[in-house]
Formats: sequence, structure tokens, C-alpha cells
Amino acid sequence: MKLPNSWVEARLDEVCVLNPRLPVNERPDDITQVSFVPMSAVDEASGTISKLELRTFGEVAKGYTSFREGDVLFAKVTPCMENGKAAIAGPLMNGLGFGSTEFHVLRATEAVLAEYVFHFVRQQAFRDRAASAFVGTGGLQRVPPEFLSRVKLPLPSLPEQQRIVDLLQQANEVSEAKRSLGDQIDQLIRIAYWKYFSDWYTAEGLREPVRIADYLADTQYGVSEAMEAHGTHAVLRMNSLTTGGWLDLSELKYANLAKKDADNTTLQNGDLLFNRTNSKELVGKCAIWRDAPGAFSFASYLVRLRLRDGMLPEYLWATLNSAYGKYRLINAAKQAVSMANVSPTDLGRITVPLPSLQLQEEFARFVREVEGLRTQMRFKLDSFEELRNLVAQQALIGDLTAQWRVQYRKEIAEAAKSRDALLRERGTKLTIRPPETAPLAPATESQLPSRHWLLAELSEFQRQVFEALLEYFKDSTQPLFTEDSDRFAEFCSDEMVTTRLNGFEYSPNRIGRTISLLADLGLIMQITLPRRNPLTRRLEYIKAFRRMRPGEQSRDADVAFLLRTLDITPSQVIHYFDVGLDFETSKRAGAGGMFQVASLTDHDGRNRVDLVDQGKHYASLEDLTADIARTLGIPTDQVVLEEV
Repeated sequence: MKLPNSWVEARLDEVCVLNPRLPVNERPDDITQVSFVPMSAVDEASGTISKLELRTFGEVAKGYTSFREGDVLFAKVTPCMENGKAAIAGPLMNGLGFGSTEFHVLRATEAVLAEYVFHFVRQQAFRDRAASAFVGTGGLQRVPPEFLSRVKLPLPSLPEQQRIVDLLQQANEVSEAKRSLGDQIDQLIRIAYWKYFSDWYTAEGLREPVRIADYLADTQYGVSEAMEAHGTHAVLRMNSLTTGGWLDLSELKYANLAKKDADNTTLQNGDLLFNRTNSKELVGKCAIWRDAPGAFSFASYLVRLRLRDGMLPEYLWATLNSAYGKYRLINAAKQAVSMANVSPTDLGRITVPLPSLQLQEEFARFVREVEGLRTQMRFKLDSFEELRNLVAQQALIGDLTAQWRVQYRKEIAEAAKSRDALLRERGTKLTIRPPETAPLAPATESQLPSRHWLLAELSEFQRQVFEALLEYFKDSTQPLFTEDSDRFAEFCSDEMVTTRLNGFEYSPNRIGRTISLLADLGLIMQITLPRRNPLTRRLEYIKAFRRMRPGEQSRDADVAFLLRTLDITPSQVIHYFDVGLDFETSKRAGAGGMFQVASLTDHDGRNRVDLVDQGKHYASLEDLTADIARTLGIPTDQVVLEEV
């Protein structure tokens, strides 16, 4: 690996203690409270821990993974690891935490910052390498500790580590701000639903209530076929439905379906997909199917709902995703071990109000407009996430701090000596590099750095697949279509592949995963091309891979564009709150018609009554909005309140 001269390489177990045990002399009393982190508490999008639980040491001393404040938690089990579940532990009650046995724990030594380790293991290229090292079968595949022991970490001096962490933190803050736009769209739907239909929810109960079953024309369970990277149909699964009620077609699996199963699970525009089995908090997720290129089916944990005339899918979708709908679904769910289930029969018993069809149609038009805006936004967010991942890759090989190293050359040299001394104490063999003396000029288009240093990071199997691909691209003017099962099977059985992979255990599925990994590492290019299905005559878009072209080895211009966006300010953020109003207390105090604040929670469910004076009587929500905005130091139009 070509690294800056002031950097070294060290194995993770040389700079971190892997899966440390809690010493006997540090074990607290059984009644001492400690923090508990289930896997579900780690947010894969932000890399943070939410909803910490408190338990006594006696409850968690056996059967759980222990860690301390500042340790890095890294999910080792599929699909949590691929999704990016990792976080830095803290703040923890009494500095001690316990959590799922599916966490690897990395405790940083004095040679490395925990935040630097966190960013290293969170990058997509590292997760792809970890996935290639999985052991186990089926849904119980895990990253073994031996993999972490042999992984090499590019290690700058501590000041440069801090500089890189600061840069990546800024990129993450921008990413979180942009991602919050999706949350704001979800909130927009909820506000619109209440605006259109609040009159149908009264203190006496629902107006014009009907059972959902009366408006279900058809319900259909999904298929239970084995799913792989290729097949006749893309199969929607539980994670294809977001918690906000939208479809996510980014991580599809495929199955070869018989004609009967394919016909039974055909999806039509406007069908509802209902998640009948999941954890208690996620069961009942619901999304509207919109026509998309390709052949689709859905898995057995989902149910297709097709409605009769009189109730529109957009209306039922929003109702099930509303606070009322969530409440009814949770109460209808039957708990079994760690999973909950809401059958179509249970769903059908739920009563909902039935506004006029005209009002439903007005709301449905609004939903479709929002869907269009959300689709545009998601496309831009996906592009942004690609750039953010690229920033992380370039930061962790020193590209983004090149000029900074020149400016702080003396400080870096001193810090590097201290780092090297610490590493030698731990038995690390270091390669001596000449010091950096000459300033580094910005790279021109013709001098963009190659990513071929990654070849040294590939396993022998991955290297052989890469060499076979290069030979294929040399002989063929066409890209390699991995989603065309016949053409991909021809590639996998070609002599140039079988000869190179002789002695390895492999399948087309493993070769396909390896090709995707090579694309994630930037050694080949993944593209999407249109193709007309010869059977259905419909235009489909399928994944393909080609050789990297000149100028694609690095995307400095894109990174520069991303870094220019890091000047986002809090003034661009909308703050949403759910507020509970107490009119009775104000009435007893002689302030009839006014209210006090009984509860105030933000969009993440955190209690924020600290933003208001709970003893104050308010005449209107506008007055309360003004108070909250004044406390936050932002304009009132950036505060949105929803009464609960």
C-alpha cells in the first residue's frame, strides 16, 4: 500500500485490544447499574447508540459482551455488519456497558484514536472485506475474530488522526443533515394526514368507522424460496420496507420462481405490502408498490393487500403509518419469542374511519406529489453517500491531509516517533520511511493516483477473479452482465475463470459477490444498463461491470465538491416536536382556554421539556412555537409542533 512517509501499517490487534474481558477485580456489585446496548440500539445510518437501557450488573454479568466507555463496537453478524452497525460506546452508566454477543469490541491503545478505528471499520471497503471472511452458514454468518487480528490499519500520527477524524465528522454531520430531509418528508405526510382527516378522530371515537377487512379485495402471502444474487424475480423482503413506509429497492435478493408462485405474487401499481412478522416495534410496516422495471415478487414475511373500491391505498397506507395505526397494530400483534405477528385476519379486524372518496383522492394526489419529490431527493442522497464513502477512503490513505502534513511537518515527525515507540513495545515491525520534506503539489488530471495499491489487500481468490475479469475485458467489448443468469453462467464456466480458480471452493454466487467487492474498492466500474426482456418485452435495467477508464481511478473533483458543502449551518435544519397539552391544569388555575406543556419530545423521541417553562400558561401553539424557537436561537418557521 502506498502511504505517506509519516504513516505506518499495523495490524488491528497491535493498536487495539480485541474483545477484552472484564477483569475480576473490576467487577462491580450485582446491584450496580450499568448500560445495556442491544443490537437494535445501534443506528447503522449514523453510527451512534440510541435508546440505551439500564440494567443491574447481576442481570448482565453472564451471557453478554462487556465493554467500557470509548470502546468501538462492531457488529459481526450478517446482515448487521454489512449494514454498517458500529458505534463508539458512551456515555455509559458507571463507565461500563454490556450488549449483544454479536458485537466485536475494539479497545484503542495509546497509539490510535478510537474515533479513527471507528471510521476505519465503518468504511464500505472494510465491510466488504469482512463479508468475504464470513464463517458459518445461512443467516448465522459472522466475522471471525481472526479476521480482525490479521487486518492491517494505515496509521498516521495522532495529530493527523485527529485531523482526519475532524474532517470525517464534518462530512457525517452534512450527511446527517441531508438524511434528515427524509425524516422531514415523513413528518410532512403525518402533518398532512392530520390536516385532512383529524375531524374523523373525536373524543367520542372514530367517525364512520369500518373494518379494514370490508375493503380488502385480496390478500396474498409471499414466497419462501431460497434467495441469491441472481434469479428470475427480485424478491422484496422485510428490509425493503422502511420504517417510514417507503419502498427501498437498493438491496435486492433474487429467486427462481415457478410460474404458479410468480403469478400468485404479481404486484400491481397501488398494491400495499404489509410486514406481518417482525420485531414488536417494526411489525406492521406498510408501503405502496409502484411499478418498477423488472420482475418482482415478495417474501413470506410480507402480505400483499389489494383494496376494493371506496378506500384508496394512499389513505390506508397513511392510516396504518399514523400514530393511531401504530397503536392498533401493536395491540393486534401476537408475540412469539423475539418476533411479533399481525396476520391478515388480525389486520382486517382493525377499524379505521372512512372519509369521503373525494377527500381521499385529494390526499392521494398530495402523497403522489411527495413521492415524486422524495424519489428525486433519494437519488441525490445516494450520490452524496457515494461521495462521503469516497471521502472516507481518501482520508484513510492520507490524500485529504497532504497539504496539512506539509504545514505541520515538525509536529508530525515528533508525534510519529512517539507512535513508533509505542508500536515497538507491542512487537510491531516497522518499515523506516524517508521523511517528507518537499511540499506536495496538487495532482493534475493526468496524475490522479491509481488504486492499484488495493491489490495487496485482496485475498488470493479475489485476486484471481480480478485477473480473470481483466482478461475478459481485454477480449470482449461488452461489459459483464452479472444479472443475466445465462451470460454470467458462461463467464463462470469459461476456461479463463475455471483455470484460475482451480483449487478454490466457489460458486457463481461467490464470484458475483467478489465482483461487487472489486467494484466497491474501485478496481472495476459498476454500471446499470437498459435491456429488453425477451419474454415480457419490458425494458429492464440490470447491473453490469466494466474496466475502469482513464480518469476514473480517483474522483478528486467530486471530493472537492463534497468538501465545499461542509459549510452547512443549523439555520438550514427544521426541528419537529410532538407536544402534549394540559388544558385542565390551566383551567383550574383560572386560565381557561389556555394550556400548559405536559410533554415535549423531539423527532428522535427524546424528552425536551427543558426548552419550555412547564409552569407557563400558553394561549396558542404559535406562542409555544415562539418560546421554543427563542430558546434554540432560531426563527419560528424552523419549529414545527404536532399535538399528540
